[in-house]
Amino acid sequence: MTARTIRLPEGFYLHELEAIDSTNDEAKRLADKGAQSGALVLARTQTSGRGRRGRGWSSPVGNLYSSLLLRPTCSLADAARLTFLIAVAMAEAVETVTGNQVRPDCKWPNDLMVNGRKICGILLESASNQGSATDYLVIGAGVNVAFFPEDSERQATSLAALGAPVSVDDLVSTYVGRIAHWLPIWENEGFAPIREAWLARGYGIGKPVVARLTERELSGTFVGLDDDGSLVLREDNGTEHRIGAGEVFFAS
Repeated sequence: MTARTIRLPEGFYLHELEAIDSTNDEAKRLADKGAQSGALVLARTQTSGRGRRGRGWSSPVGNLYSSLLLRPTCSLADAARLTFLIAVAMAEAVETVTGNQVRPDCKWPNDLMVNGRKICGILLESASNQGSATDYLVIGAGVNVAFFPEDSERQATSLAALGAPVSVDDLVSTYVGRIAHWLPIWENEGFAPIREAWLARGYGIGKPVVARLTERELSGTFVGLDDDGSLVLREDNGTEHRIGAGEVFFAS
């Protein structure tokens, strides 16, 4: 394995692999063995990478595949909002390592977009051993650095295709550094500062949106995030809906 030049802040430690089935699965295995909060699983490729709702995640060598293990002392509902923190941290990292050449937008609930194309997906998985208390969280983040899938359900892009090739090691180092910046803010001030930072990059705010829910479909305008991270959709008649889970689609 080629030596890596990843620099992690205090409280984070690296568990790197050449290939793995899924970085999220490996992080969960580590958690079940008692691994501490802050373990970062990093692989050059995945054989069974996945995104939300079990979708496959193409994993050629050259992109970023990572999963972070956290053990927050809060309810699962509160911990789930860490998805937004991760999105902000990765967006800031991409912007930094590309010298402000690429500025990702945050798409609800867990993607990063550039020019309307997906460049990063985030997958949060959790475990609870005592009712609503959180035992651990595993937050996977995959970034199209060198390559992007041509046949994905939604159009994608990569940093290389955008004319901003970067080192995966530099991106990882900067990403975890931004997590280390935001975590104390989240712990001390709650979700509000994270929500504000996310909204500053919010994809599709003020634009038409279709939300496909389990039993119905809603159409309206995406007007923001509720205090708990739910998407707020306003119908043409002024009725507002708080959407905590579902698929959302914006006009291209």
